[in-house]
Parts: sequence; C-alpha cells; structure tokens
Amino acid sequence: MSMNRELIIDDSLGYLRAAVLEDNVLCEVHIEKQLDNDQTESLFYAKVQAIKPSIHAAFVDIGTQLHAFLPLTDEMHLRCGDTLIVQGLAKQATDSKGLRVSEKINLAGKWLVLLPNGEGVHVSKKVKDPALRSQLQELGRQICPPQCGLIIRTASEDVTQELLEEEACSLYALWSEISLKARGLNKPGLLHRRLPLHMRLARDLKDLSRIVINTKRGFDLLQDAGDRELNLLCTKVDLFEETNQLIFDAFNIETQIDKALKKRVWLPCGGYLIIDYCEAMTVIDVNSGKMVLGRDLEDTAIRVNLEAAVEIARQLRLRDIGGIVIVDFIDMRSAENRKMLVQAMRTAVSSDRSGVNVEGITRLGLMELTRKRRHTQLHKALRCSCSYCSSAGEVLAADEVARRALRQVRRMILSGQRGPFVIRCNPTAAQALSGACIPEHAQIFVCAAHGRHAEKYEINQIGAGMQIPGDAVALNQKD
Repeated sequence: MSMNRELIIDDSLGYLRAAVLEDNVLCEVHIEKQLDNDQTESLFYAKVQAIKPSIHAAFVDIGTQLHAFLPLTDEMHLRCGDTLIVQGLAKQATDSKGLRVSEKINLAGKWLVLLPNGEGVHVSKKVKDPALRSQLQELGRQICPPQCGLIIRTASEDVTQELLEEEACSLYALWSEISLKARGLNKPGLLHRRLPLHMRLARDLKDLSRIVINTKRGFDLLQDAGDRELNLLCTKVDLFEETNQLIFDAFNIETQIDKALKKRVWLPCGGYLIIDYCEAMTVIDVNSGKMVLGRDLEDTAIRVNLEAAVEIARQLRLRDIGGIVIVDFIDMRSAENRKMLVQAMRTAVSSDRSGVNVEGITRLGLMELTRKRRHTQLHKALRCSCSYCSSAGEVLAADEVARRALRQVRRMILSGQRGPFVIRCNPTAAQALSGACIPEHAQIFVCAAHGRHAEKYEINQIGAGMQIPGDAVALNQKD
C-alpha cells in the first residue's frame, strides 16, 4: 500500500516553514528565515588571506565580515593571494566565527550530485543491491560530464537513463555558468546561492504526491522549475488561498508542532515516551502507562516497545534530533524479543534521510542509536532559554529560599549591622519565612512581592528615622 506524502509550505511573514505529512501525520518540520544570509551549500569566489600550518587550515575572504575557515588537505598547495571557488558547509557562521568552507564542490540535483573537478562515479550507500549498484555505476560512467565526478542518489533507482543524462547536462551547464562568473569577478563574493528551502525539499523528497503552497510567488517558482530543475514528474502542485483559514491550520500542523515540543508523547496503545535533551545526548524513556493488554508482563512489554520503536523513528525526524540517542525500553527477558525489537527499530528508521545507525541493546538493556546532525533541533528553533529557571527546568524550593535569606541576615548581623531587616521575596517564600526560626534578638520583617522571581530576594536594613513598610509582617522568634 503506497503512502500519501505531502509537502505543505507556509511562505509568509518573512520566513519559510515546510511540513512533511505522511498519511496526514506530521513527520518533518523545516524552518528557514528568508532574511538570513543563507551560506550553507552556497558557492563563493574566495581569496586566501592567511595560511595557518599549526591547524592545517587557511582563512579566506569570501566577501563577508568574517573570513571563512578552509581546512587544508595534503593535495592543496595554497599561498596568500590565491583565488579559488569554495562552498559553505553545514556548520553556519556565528557572530565570532566565520563560515567553514571546502574547495570540494558538489552541485545536487534530484537524482545526481555533480562533483566538479572530482573523479569517479559513486553510488549512494543506501542502495544495497549489488547488481543494482553495478548497473547504476556503469550508467553513471556513460553520462558523467568531462573532468567531473558523479554521485548517483538513491532516488535514481527507478529513473530512465534519458532523464539522468538530462540532469547531468543541466548540472554541468550550471557549473560552467558559475565558473564563467568567477572569471569575471575581481573581488571575493557570492557566486551561487543554494535553492530556497521549499525548492530543496521538493527536489530531495522521494515519492511526493502533492505540494501545497500559500503564495502565488512560490507557486509560480515551483511550477516554472518543476520540470526543468526539480523533475516533479508525478507530483501535483497546488496553490492554497488563505481566504478563511491559514494553511498550517487547514492541515492541522500547528497542533502537531505544539505536541512535538512536549516531553511526553502518547502511544496509541496507552503507553508513552518521555524525551529529554542533554548536552551530550538525547534520552528517551518508554513507559507502559495505561496499557493493560497482553497475556503477561513480557507480552505487554514487547507490544509497547514495538509501537514505541515506530513512534521514536517519527520523533527523531520530526524533532530533528541528532547525535547520540539512548532509549530505555521496557525490560524484556526474551532474547528473541530483544532481537525482534532491534530489527523493528532498524526498519522504522530506514526511511530517514539523515541516516540512523542502530547499534543494538547494551548489557544494561538500553538501545543505542546515532543520527546525523543536519539542522537545528525543533525545540531549539522554536524555543529559547528560560530566563526564569536559567534553563535548569527547576527552581529552588520556597523553604530553601527562606533559609538562604535568613543566612544572609545572619551574615549582615555578623558584619555589624543591627537592623531592623526587611526581606522582600516571592509570596511562597514569604509564607515559608513565617514559620522559620530567626536569629535571637533580631528584628526581621517580610514583604510578599508579587511577580518577583521565585529564587530572588532583597534584604534592606532600616536605619534610624526610616519607616518600616506598611505591608511588612514581623517574624516572631520561636522558643
């Protein structure tokens, strides 16, 4: 049974949002600000400014404020002042670091990747069949442009030689145009900007049944490039007019995005996942929750775990989780069930374009996975650090805040201050102070300050002739 895969594009408000739906279920979200200086994959005419042998790299001027970082290979023999064409790599520039670039250029099409000045024909590692790999490699040799290398992408498996040859010629013509433009430049700068987000997704996603976009400008661009550049042979392109409803609301995407920002993910069986992000890895815990089916504990565990494997694969794509992932599935005694679970996970992640390695289950019963980092994780793209808890996810308990305030009063007394003292703090901390033991012979008052940070307090000494605030409540010494 074929899957209905749709690409929904919101091309408004100065940025692009794209959602991939598979049978109406959200599987990927991509966000790209159109006002950003989009440098990844773009080509630049560069001039070498400095060679740093100690780090085996060069700094090159590409026409941006900061010089780009170019790692050097043994085959490269550059000198200051040399010019060359470079391509931005996936790691974007920051306020303090320039873009990381490479002299190895690749121009991606839907089915092929052209490697100007490269060598050989390479077939995607995702093509597993040896006979098909050999067939594609031979086909690649026949269509490969002169003085270039070629990568045959997974999507080319069912494509005719004629279409592949047309795309190879189109990519070579683009490279010739870029090379000609570079020869006409006398200073570093941008040579070729990569395609916008929705164009790249339309090009790279396999088996798209439909593309829906909400602007006439984007619709015309897709229509114009559909046959020429993107090869959208079997994909319908529709214009969505937002007369009564926003495009993401019409496809129930906003609700699904909000769910993807939550820690808890419910499974159809009644179990659930808890997803936590650490600095070094992402940790996913599988729980049986409300699941009551199954003949025994082992049967319940395998049912929940198999359902969780499918959902985890979707969440990795949806949240764009990269790096190390550790999954704590429900414990199973059966070695056969554990083997079945590993195979189920490998099957579930097989369609992930980022590439997921399932390492298996450790001695402690944890499943280890790694996923290639491609973009900013969804929660980082849509959220920022909490100024209230400083991203800890927790704040000090009210009684601990009260104890800290009283310890500070004691320090003030030891330094020679005699009070009275007024503590201003959050109402919950003020309530905790009302039952606290205060230093002997000290006069301490507390003011509940609504809106104050739960962990923050302020202590003032009331000097001679100063009035104690009217809303201050005296703390009584306990026997």
